[in-house]
Parts: sequence; structure tokens; C-alpha cells
Amino acid sequence: MDKISKALVFDGMVKVAALDTTEIVQKAIELHHTTPVASVILGKLLTLGAYMGNELKSEHDKLSISLTCNGPLEGAVVAATNGTVRGYVLNPKVSAPSLGNGKQNTGKVIGEGKIKVIKDLGLKECYTGTSEIVNGSIDEDFAWYFTSSEGQPTALALSVNLDEAGNCTSAGGIVIQPMPGCPEHILVMLEDIAMNFAEIDRLVARRDAHHLIDDYFGHFSIQYFEPTTPVYQCICSPTYMKGVVRTIGRAECVNILMERGEIEIVCHFCNTKYRFDKQAVIDIWQEYDRIVKAAKEQESKQE
Repeated sequence: MDKISKALVFDGMVKVAALDTTEIVQKAIELHHTTPVASVILGKLLTLGAYMGNELKSEHDKLSISLTCNGPLEGAVVAATNGTVRGYVLNPKVSAPSLGNGKQNTGKVIGEGKIKVIKDLGLKECYTGTSEIVNGSIDEDFAWYFTSSEGQPTALALSVNLDEAGNCTSAGGIVIQPMPGCPEHILVMLEDIAMNFAEIDRLVARRDAHHLIDDYFGHFSIQYFEPTTPVYQCICSPTYMKGVVRTIGRAECVNILMERGEIEIVCHFCNTKYRFDKQAVIDIWQEYDRIVKAAKEQESKQE
């Protein structure tokens, strides 16, 4: 079972989160049939999505992470709430020679580009943060995003370990964020701790999230919080996809039906196919017309 374990160290001056996202990443690999390099990129983005979603305060809050790039990966999208995450890469079949020692050359297939994070917190306007891709490692890219866009200095290390068949044997990571006013001597210690991030693949492979914090901070006083369990969960449904059909537009729906005899919509997040024949599309638009008519009648009564 996947887990997010959070804690405070150095008398509350540093916030730490450790994640085990093995099941989430494996489900994404099975859904999208990704190559090893695409699996690592998507797995790291899903791990970050699980972490950032866990930071949302309300169950109604949501966020999206989009990676746009000029490399053959073409891009990636992750969406999350507090407890759920889902995502996909635009080119799941992208490939590149590995770097050796089980490392994938993610920078090669990402290239240059931008990270954009949109948070819908139920306010009048959504929060939008952006930053440039640093080197395509995802780890350093998002460390820079948190620092430059959200003003939160961050050290993080992410890991996705695969077997020879391309299945995920372990995935997770650690995120360290000093609180405002954190003393300089603690920041220096955090820099020393971050020097050990090179061991993250080995540690994630043999430790759960709770013990991952112990690995890095076990010789300090740690205040743990109740762990949570993130899951890969798509929100698509026949009802949701009816709304997607309406976004196509009435005229375009007619054109597609004349050409193909049905409208097929594939959910990018879970690859589920939804098919709507002529009668189903007619029913969708008749229902829409009834809703619009009822709204106008209600508006007239209020006037």
C-alpha cells in the first residue's frame, strides 16, 4: 500500500515528506504501456503530484501539473486532489539509451521547456506557477520550481526503480522544505543531508516512507504525523464524457457522426474508450436543450 509520511524536524523548523508510490506508478505503467524512460518520468511526476495534492487543504481543491517540452517525450500531464493522482505522457513509446546503473536518460527525451502548476483552491482565480526546465531530471526541475515560483526553498529526491520487464519494483522519494526563518546553521545541515540524495534509489527500494525519514533524520528529534494513502484514480465516467461530447459542439458532432457513425472519446488518464452512437448523441443534445430552456424559464421568473 502506498504511503505519504510527513514530519517536522529541528524543532519544527523543517518540514519533511517521504513517499512510497510504487502501486501508483505500476498502475500508470500498466494503463499507458510506457517505455522505461517514459515510466521514470511519469512515475516521478505522479510522485510529485501525490505530494502536492496531499498539501491541499480541502477535499474540493485540485491541481494540475503540465510539462511542455521540445524533446521527443512531447510533454506530460498530472492531475491531483488530496488523496488521488492520475497522469499521462504525450509520447509513451519514447525511447533513449540508458545512462547505465539503471538510470534513464530523462533529460534526453525532455529537452527544453516549462513546468506549469495550476491550483484550484475554490477562490475566484486559480493560482498558476511556472518555471523553466533545468535539465530534465524532474528532481532538479521541481526543486527549482518550488524555489523560483512558489518562493519555497526545496530539496527533493525522487526514485522509480524498474525490473527488466519494465515493471515498477519501487517508487517514491523525499521532499525537504525549511520553514520561514529557519536558522542558517540548520540550512547548512540540510545541504549536507541533501548530499546523500544519491542513495535515494537504494533507500526507496528497501525502505517504506516512514523509515525513509529515519534514514535521513534518524539522529535528530522527529515529530511524525499520521500517514496517508494516495491512490491512482481517474474521474472519467459516462456522465463526465457526455459533457466532453458537448464541448465538441453540435455542428461538429453532426460532422463526426456523418463521417464515422459514432463519436469515440478516449480518456487520456486511464485509456478507457467511450462510444456514443447517433441516438446517444441526440439524447445528449436534447438533454442539454432541456437544461438551457429550464434555466431561461427560471431566469424569467426571477425577473
